[in-house]
Amino acid sequence: MIRWRSGSADAAGPRPRRGGSRFLARLLTAAVVPLLLAAFPSSSTASHTYKIGFIASITGPGASLGEPERDVARLLQDQLTSARGVVGPDRVRHAVEILIFDDQSRADTAASLARRLINEEKVVLLVAGTLSGPSLAMVPIATEGRTPMISMASARAIIEDPQTKRARPWIFKPVPENLHSAQKQAEYLKAVGTTNVCHLYENTAYGQDTFASASAVFPPAGINIVYGDAFDRAATEFPQVARVRASGCQAVVIGSIPPAASVINVAVRERAAQVRIVHGHGACSPDLIKTAGAAAERTVMPCGKILVADQLPAGDPVKTLNLKFISDYRRFTGGREISTFAGHAFDSLQWALIALRNLSDGLSLERQRDAAREALETKVKRWAGTHGFYTLSPEDHLGWKAEEFAFVTVRGGKFLILPRDQWK
Repeated sequence: MIRWRSGSADAAGPRPRRGGSRFLARLLTAAVVPLLLAAFPSSSTASHTYKIGFIASITGPGASLGEPERDVARLLQDQLTSARGVVGPDRVRHAVEILIFDDQSRADTAASLARRLINEEKVVLLVAGTLSGPSLAMVPIATEGRTPMISMASARAIIEDPQTKRARPWIFKPVPENLHSAQKQAEYLKAVGTTNVCHLYENTAYGQDTFASASAVFPPAGINIVYGDAFDRAATEFPQVARVRASGCQAVVIGSIPPAASVINVAVRERAAQVRIVHGHGACSPDLIKTAGAAAERTVMPCGKILVADQLPAGDPVKTLNLKFISDYRRFTGGREISTFAGHAFDSLQWALIALRNLSDGLSLERQRDAAREALETKVKRWAGTHGFYTLSPEDHLGWKAEEFAFVTVRGGKFLILPRDQWK
């Protein structure tokens, strides 16, 4: 939490001389001070602290995603402390406190924490949900509490009602969707002449959404899913791989996040060595390579640009932003490798800060939340984030397109951009 007090002028010092010198000093002060004030507009400090509720899967199956997200929240809290908070449109400065909580990768825990942060901690916004399941559990709570929530998970249903296909008024996310990932996967599979694929996905909300997205995108692109099946993300044995071999598919698409994505990657590589392995963007983490080892070599996947920032063209504004963020992140964490999930937290929190910078002082909490939601819909325009450019609107609470993905492969234990002319 950021706290500070206004400076006081109570230090004793030499008294000014009386007479002409004192009169001249008064004249100079009267002339110079207005000029200084005009050149350096001051901001007053408000006593009220803005609170952001931050909920991530720091432990449990989603920990490989939630830990870097937590680290980003801590990094930005330090930066906010140094900057003395945010300044609103009325030049009033507010402290900002990021309240960090662990949902343990559980939907029920996430829902309980969301209620606490909205009703007891009185947060202005939530940045909440590493995984799709916990995020979906918090959607009705944030909606009922009329509190903007920015999710760090991917499922489309988080921000869009599946029945009405309309944007959920209070829910936002800067995270690419599995539909975007499936579009890029289909583009690649079609380019390499693959027509029959198998799809293996973890039995979670995220995994199920990857399969639903592939089922919607692949057939129109001339790609048949000849075998699809779910697996438990804690599994170590995969009978599905025997069925992959029997199906004769040319590629296996894996809809999972590490470590489960790594474990099944190894199983497929060991027992069906000749098939291509295509991951989704949920696997874009150094943990995939660390856990899968040599089995990750030659796998391909669409990823956010942050993962290959140093390989982007010079002058790309996304490259400049990412290299600065990566440098700050590595310095803060003692050299940890960056992941797309750190980028999800960074973008989500930056959106929250955009909203806070557009709040005038003196608003009630209810009005702060209303104004924050309005700012998200109207102030995020052609905004450069870690994954590309975003433009939000009342109808679109993601504002990102699949062409912003980088398509990457693993070679020599590193993620490398795979140019389209090298896809075959």
